Amino acid sequence: MSDLVIVSNRGPFSFSGSFLTQAEACLKSGTRPHSPKFGEGGLVQAMAGLLKPGSWNTTWIGASMGDRDIDVARGHYTRLFKRMVKEKHAPDYFPHIEIGPDNRMHFRYKEYDFYMRFVFFDTKHMHSYYNRFANGFLWPLMHLTRPPLFYKKAKTFPRPYLEKNDFVQYTSSGVTFANTIVDEIRKSREFQRKGDHIVVWNQDYHLMQISEVYKALLVEEGFSDEERKRIHVGQFMHTPFFNIHEIQGLIREDKRNRVKLQIHDPFGESIESVLQKLTWGMLSNDFIGFHTKEYCDHYLEALEEWFPVDIRVGGEFYEITHQDRVTTIGAFPIGLDVDQIVSEVSEGKTLEYKLGRESLYQKITNDRKRGRYIFGGLERCDYTKGLVERLSIFYHALNRLRASRGDARFYQVTAPSRSENPDYQNLYAALEQEVAKANSRLRGEYIIHTGEGIPAPQNYRFLKEVDVMLVTPLEDGMNLVAFEYILSQKYRSPTERGMLVLGTSGASRVLSERGFGEKDGIIYVNPMKPKDAGEKTAEALRRGRHLSESVINYVEKERRVDDWAEKNIDAILSCRKTA
Repeated sequence: MSDLVIVSNRGPFSFSGSFLTQAEACLKSGTRPHSPKFGEGGLVQAMAGLLKPGSWNTTWIGASMGDRDIDVARGHYTRLFKRMVKEKHAPDYFPHIEIGPDNRMHFRYKEYDFYMRFVFFDTKHMHSYYNRFANGFLWPLMHLTRPPLFYKKAKTFPRPYLEKNDFVQYTSSGVTFANTIVDEIRKSREFQRKGDHIVVWNQDYHLMQISEVYKALLVEEGFSDEERKRIHVGQFMHTPFFNIHEIQGLIREDKRNRVKLQIHDPFGESIESVLQKLTWGMLSNDFIGFHTKEYCDHYLEALEEWFPVDIRVGGEFYEITHQDRVTTIGAFPIGLDVDQIVSEVSEGKTLEYKLGRESLYQKITNDRKRGRYIFGGLERCDYTKGLVERLSIFYHALNRLRASRGDARFYQVTAPSRSENPDYQNLYAALEQEVAKANSRLRGEYIIHTGEGIPAPQNYRFLKEVDVMLVTPLEDGMNLVAFEYILSQKYRSPTERGMLVLGTSGASRVLSERGFGEKDGIIYVNPMKPKDAGEKTAEALRRGRHLSESVINYVEKERRVDDWAEKNIDAILSCRKTA
């Protein structure tokens, strides 16, 4: 069995004081503890198949997010976990944590069985590298892929702001992660046996420097050439990648501001220098995966703008020769847990969720009886999702429908996200204001907005009830909601299926490249032109567009997340070449 080390900012599970206290209370009262949720996040769902017994001995390394993580990792709750096993609550209804003699933390819960390792940061460090640099600077910048620049045109899109100290903390966190990976590999029994190769798979924009630091540490820590050859390092970028040509204005503006403020720093950082370091650092991976070919091209264009690299096409991949190494990149669009979603929207499965005291299913049913089209939106609260623009799209669509005596109601479900961040607080406040303003102009409650997400599996059943799904990001790495909606319509009658209104995203690129369009019930729109998008949506309804059998079959057969994970790991293992 080979070792796989998954590295991400957020791990799959964390421990809070309230969670563990409640578990101890259940043991005292002789009752079974409430089974905690596991695997609801998109990344955990993507990796779920790798966390079960199989061909990989998996370790997941992630930053600590719980106030009792450090106590669990040090074995302070070992007695609690043993009692849970004795009472037959664990591992079927409660996680079982076993600390081995090498201090590795073995996690078992239901069908999951893997090792887990926390990386600990103090609160200020976490806020600086995670909230301010990764989410405050990198996240919006990575989405600047096309004109117009969103931070200048969109109502709620913030200007990417760089603070030198935040980048220092980001770099420091990469060193901490890299040291943790080295330590875990030293403890690996598989590595000590000198057996199969090991894969280290880094995830997303939080960890763009890790591979560079990690490979340097392997040399510094005395790993032999043979040992280093057995360790393969890869990364997957779940975001888009910025377009170097589109951010030149931002780079020039940053330079002008530095001159204007008379910043004299011999070790200063600019937006350009920081992005150069991150872009170059990623080349230390053996393989880098992106969602789409367009994101690959953006990365290659940034490399060619800044560095002397040689780029060749090798089959379905690009090979980048730099110094004495070759890095391979390729496009692997992420998938989803198809079987789970399909089973949750099968016949007989109904929506059971309440908006306040009202049944959401009954409310939708009553609207449908009145001849209303059901518009829907289901997103986390993020300014990249085009939420405010979406309200305007619905407003114009409804006005066009009314011209032909049609009617509709829009249910927007917005899950809270990064609520401690001022940009997200401003977005939510603006969204609430725009909902009230739109309803006032429409003279009724035509838009119903809830700021609480609908948990699985009810979210899939909500999607099943929607006639017009608005997935209208300004830019999005993929947006799995688009694929989830397509699957949710599988068991509806072909003439009653809904249609998908889709903004700029990895999903729109993947579907359009496959030739799916309005004939298949997919309406591509530009959220920055809401009037055109709304009228286009109403016209597609007038023409009776519905999701086709072919697009449903495509998602069901070719957008499976287990296939995505296997393809990435195979590429990391097989792509290594010498210059």
